[in-house]
Amino acid sequence: MPAAMRVFISADMEGATGVCHRDHLLAGGQDYEVARRWLTGDVNAAVEGAVAAGATDVVVADGHATMRNLVLDDLHEAARLVQGPAQARNRPFGQLAGHDAGGYDAAFMIGHHSRAGTPGGLLAHTWVGMLVKEIRLQGEPASESKLNAALLGHYGVPVVLATGADDYCAQVRDELGDDLTVVAVKETIGPSAVLTLTPARAQAAIRAAAAAAMQQPREPLRTGSPVRIEVEFWRDEMRERAAELAGEPVGRTTLRYDGDDAPAVFRPVWAGLAHALRDEASFLR
Repeated sequence: MPAAMRVFISADMEGATGVCHRDHLLAGGQDYEVARRWLTGDVNAAVEGAVAAGATDVVVADGHATMRNLVLDDLHEAARLVQGPAQARNRPFGQLAGHDAGGYDAAFMIGHHSRAGTPGGLLAHTWVGMLVKEIRLQGEPASESKLNAALLGHYGVPVVLATGADDYCAQVRDELGDDLTVVAVKETIGPSAVLTLTPARAQAAIRAAAAAAMQQPREPLRTGSPVRIEVEFWRDEMRERAAELAGEPVGRTTLRYDGDDAPAVFRPVWAGLAHALRDEASFLR
């Protein structure tokens, strides 16, 4: 790693320590406020590990739902925080807002989860669960972490650490490589049940793993060119709404997006998802 190191952290919530149920995930739900603290603790541990390994700048992007979940007053002082909803005019790259503001040396996926369709996966979905049945990158089913890694890879940034439930950790290693450092903060019992570490134990593991991961060089994920993303929706009217902005219809429920590189494809995908939510119970606002 270079002498001056910059680290980007994409923080989701389903994979945070202790989180197991949708009531943890949205304002007004039972234990949402305490789940925010669990997530913030996981992120702080990752920041501490990165700083211990020499990171001089750490940017954290809140990447869950309204993207206003992390408790700023409790966030590690070494970090800067990106927050606010993933509308096209705000955050065209969704969970990775801020990643292209300058070069980064490494990225962490903290509190992430398995992709839509994962058998028994904890709170499994891809980006917008109420809309998306599956997202495929270059023809292969992809988790949010793999999609994020592809966009980061365009900018030459490797993902070096991922944390979440054990089903996610196994899956993300399959997607990004067995050399990826992972921390399983809980074991998945079912789609909304876990055997979890306490925050103190989980944070100690994340802190140590983050510091170690910074010392293990990894190659960025390269997708090649052109890049294709296919979004399969649950219902045809969802696809029709998203198609009002962009995308090539494929069959009854799928839109195909093609571009020369990852940024060219990610922008219309995120814009289409936000547009399709206009008649749903939208949380991207």
